[in-house]
Amino acid sequence: MSKIKCGRWGKPAASFNRFYSWFGIEYIERIFLKTKRGELCGYYKIVIKGASGYGTVDEAYEDKVTLTESSISYEYKPHPMSELETSVPMKWSYKTNSPLFKQIYMEIAEKTPYFLYNDEILFATDIGPTEIIATFDDKHKETVNYFCPSEFFLEYFRLIKKLVPETEYTPAVLLTEDDFGDEE
Repeated sequence: MSKIKCGRWGKPAASFNRFYSWFGIEYIERIFLKTKRGELCGYYKIVIKGASGYGTVDEAYEDKVTLTESSISYEYKPHPMSELETSVPMKWSYKTNSPLFKQIYMEIAEKTPYFLYNDEILFATDIGPTEIIATFDDKHKETVNYFCPSEFFLEYFRLIKKLVPETEYTPAVLLTEDDFGDEE
């Protein structure tokens, strides 16, 4: 039986050992190794969460975009103490059976493992988190947090923005340099 080596000295991690005894090595290899290579894209749901970074209470928010192969939904929550008239909670969702929607969703699903299993450590202290949560067909979840500019996700977010209906504002978590004009 092969073991997945982790850590600096190649010792298996304790959590992997518990996983071995619970699910068996075949399950581990199928889920972790295939997913890391991008071969397993059986996602039930992909969630992108964001929050404001360092700033005033009036500009603070949390938001979430949820994707499935037949729907997209968005929720925006301003900070409860915000006194701005424009900071109002927002929520929308759309369902479809369009083959084009499903095709774009599959392109997004193919790019998701790159962000879930990326070894780069990106961190900026004044930027809010971008959290990617993938729920697989077998209902297990993988989660990763990034504290970096949204330009790191530029191509990924461009695909997701194709699914946002034209009648809705672009979700705050998906905003990139493409959404702002040249300020010279």
